[in-house]
Amino acid sequence: MNLFDFFKKKVFNIEPGLERIKAALEDVSNPHKNFKSILVAGTNGKGSTCAYLESLFRHHGYKTGLFTSPHLIQENERWQINRKNIPQDRLESYIKDLLPIIQKYNLTYFEACTLLAFKYFSDESIDIAVVEVGLGGRWDSTNVLDPCVSVITNVSFDHMHLLGDTLDKIAFEKTGITRKNKPAVVGRNQKEIIDWLKKRKIKEFYIQGLDFRSTVRESLLWDFEFKDFYLKDIKLSMIGTRQIENASTSLASFLVFCEKNNIKVDKETIKRALKNTFWQGRMQILSEEPLIILDGGHNEEGLLKSFQELKELFKSKKVITVYSFMKDKETEKMFKIIKENSFKTVATKINVSRGMEKEDFYKLGEENFIENPLEAVELAKKYVDDNSLIFITGSLYLVGEVLSGWNTAGK
Repeated sequence: MNLFDFFKKKVFNIEPGLERIKAALEDVSNPHKNFKSILVAGTNGKGSTCAYLESLFRHHGYKTGLFTSPHLIQENERWQINRKNIPQDRLESYIKDLLPIIQKYNLTYFEACTLLAFKYFSDESIDIAVVEVGLGGRWDSTNVLDPCVSVITNVSFDHMHLLGDTLDKIAFEKTGITRKNKPAVVGRNQKEIIDWLKKRKIKEFYIQGLDFRSTVRESLLWDFEFKDFYLKDIKLSMIGTRQIENASTSLASFLVFCEKNNIKVDKETIKRALKNTFWQGRMQILSEEPLIILDGGHNEEGLLKSFQELKELFKSKKVITVYSFMKDKETEKMFKIIKENSFKTVATKINVSRGMEKEDFYKLGEENFIENPLEAVELAKKYVDDNSLIFITGSLYLVGEVLSGWNTAGK
């Protein structure tokens, strides 16, 4: 039994407002007030940033809670303590106990996930929760927290029907997780974010490229500088230069938290924590022969960054792309990016209500469609030679379906 079973087609229902989640939390004695937290918002890089942050805290001896979305393979990935998924029997017990409250306040699926997360973290007496904002920030259910540090990775165009059609409007929503008397860390120097932090009268904020810096050297080793803190020869396990941006943002956020709480940090522990961080579905190598890489890029910026990194990492290889989209995305622009950067393409279907259908892809101009994602990958393999790779992208839900099927098939 999983939580989404009770929501069926309403899993993607979104109703802005914090009143429902606040009332539900009140009914279970406000568990979100029993632990410290860091809240992470932004258009891209939230999951990886959360993963780096969690690892930094855990490697320094903290008992961590990690709440992220969406899940890729199993729903219990959303709720983790010390990077271990909530046990299935424990998840079912929480669902049983919390279902009357979920129904009483007519919570959305994500609100119910949030309620469960905070109750679980409180019951387990965690030291700190690293929490990924679900959508936007201002009205996201996670924003009931009073975070010690608020993190905004970046802003770009995504969920425009809900967040607004300009970067300024999107930044307004995402900076809604900040607090006047608490520090904020910004992963990219973007005018829209900075303007809104000033308008919100945030007293203390730190910007990547200005207040903290990462310098990339050969073999993707990089150095980090923030105030009087210097760290050299940092190495990551996750591939791609954008992970340095995410890791740098995480490290700055961690150091700000430690400074505010008078906590000593260990440089070698930091390097070990960053190197040991892994996050599924982000430029993940699924197979060496043939070379298959999957990435959950699900908007224009995410796709452009992914293709750029493929060119940097695998300079001479042609890209055969297996992809799918959600209907509510900027599908025409995303389709154009994929076509311009691919030697061959194969579209496929995601098994969710918002997923595009065969007819939708035909309207875009894609004639190569295979309904089953794994069969789409098998077709892509027929195009592979020694000078090409297969790239699976366009949606985290597609990545999850491929990973699940891949594991089941024992590939």
